[in-house]
Amino acid sequence: MNNKKEDILYRDLEIPEVVLHKANEAFSQIHMEAEGERKISAKKRGRKLRLPKAAVAAIICCLICGTTVTAMEIISLYRQRMEGMEKQEIENFYQLANAGETNNLNRPLTAEEGERYQSLTVEYEKNGRFPEGSLAIIEDADSYNGQGVALDASTRTIYLPEEALSDEELLEIIDFNHKLVYSIYETNQERIVARGDWESRMAAMTDEEVDRIYLAYCSSNLDVGGGYSRELCQTESDRYEELKKRYESEGICSEQDLIIIKTWDEYTGAGVAFCEENSKFCLPEEELSDAEFLQIIDFEHKIPYCFDRILYEIQMGFREGYPEN
Repeated sequence: MNNKKEDILYRDLEIPEVVLHKANEAFSQIHMEAEGERKISAKKRGRKLRLPKAAVAAIICCLICGTTVTAMEIISLYRQRMEGMEKQEIENFYQLANAGETNNLNRPLTAEEGERYQSLTVEYEKNGRFPEGSLAIIEDADSYNGQGVALDASTRTIYLPEEALSDEELLEIIDFNHKLVYSIYETNQERIVARGDWESRMAAMTDEEVDRIYLAYCSSNLDVGGGYSRELCQTESDRYEELKKRYESEGICSEQDLIIIKTWDEYTGAGVAFCEENSKFCLPEEELSDAEFLQIIDFEHKIPYCFDRILYEIQMGFREGYPEN
């Protein structure tokens, strides 16, 4: 039995394929090489994480921006700017994500413009350097007068003037990119919460709860452990599978969260717990109750969710990096 499911989250996320496709191709003409990726341990690299579709779009956008996240406060001016978007503004950006068949520029950025775009993205995320205005929206190509930067809402083409772009104009494009991806994410988060199922409970987790589970799992010694402290009997195995289906389809859950302990000696033999020392689920000798199974199932689902959420927030610039003990 695989008790570390990574392939179940966001399997039916209601994001239109056309939106995902366009997010993946967004502004391909301003793509640059990322400065590098964070080095992680062999244990973390070995995990097969499935990212939420919104996170995939966000990662692609960040790679397009051509920068990695630098040191910053967890709650930054940039994060406040995204989370401060009005509902109507989010809806408008989400509608723009559905517009047009292509994403392109009417001319490529020059090498100098590309370098400034990259450095300005860092300033945008780290220092809260935002544009004074916003990207103009025009109905069609004929409406562009050659001044400033503007988006053709029908084709998702950004029109640039012939002369070199100013920092303000580049920041307007950067701001648009970030707001577009954040609006896709936020819209689908709202849909998840509205469903009222197990995924909606995940979305309601605080940063502290997410960090605790992430750190507990990363601190656990997978090399010498994993699995359960004893084998499940056939009756228990059957009930586990049935309860997991009901957890996902009906949203049933335990009123208590799984206990996390650091060493095996802390386990008293009563109830269930996750032990960081050997990455095992501690089970009592007697047959598990439904509530105890649901605590384990809930924890198994939270592990990949926490990895996905932290990665998304890093890529969006909402976090400085992975949590550390």
